[in-house]
Amino acid sequence: MRILHLEDDPLDAELIEAGLKRAGVRCTIVRATTLEAFEAGLSLSPVDLIISDSKLPGFDTSLALALARQKCPHVPFVFLSGNASPTVKTEALASGAADYLLKDDLSQLPAVIERLCPADSWKEQPELPATGRMVMAHCKGFYCLAFRDTDGKWKDFFRNSELPEVLEWTEVEA
Repeated sequence: MRILHLEDDPLDAELIEAGLKRAGVRCTIVRATTLEAFEAGLSLSPVDLIISDSKLPGFDTSLALALARQKCPHVPFVFLSGNASPTVKTEALASGAADYLLKDDLSQLPAVIERLCPADSWKEQPELPATGRMVMAHCKGFYCLAFRDTDGKWKDFFRNSELPEVLEWTEVEA
């Protein structure tokens, strides 16, 4: 997941990044501190989520929201602010922001990301077992002993037949 983060305070940016990593959000964060850097971030590569402070010196962040709506209308835009004004929040949401959180409520950001973005783009995935290692696999509707072959496909240990999607797996003692 690629996040464009509009934030002028380096400490706030570090806290947000650390909070996302702690919550298991796998992401690359591109930080912008100016309107020019934000515009460049919108143009450089696909962005999955935009997080923005509500106040930055030098420009109005509602302009950043308007630019984002114009250049990439499908990308969720979340304000993460120190401003608790209900009026500011209402105006931001009415202008197209997907959500508006207070920086004091940073712990809610992973839940907002889960609601706004597909989980496969950001959730930490467990490391797959080594090729040939036996595991207990949970497929839709059943469990079985399984292993991954040299092509990376999941196989039923006893039938040596390919399995449908493996939802989760656990190590077993040999």
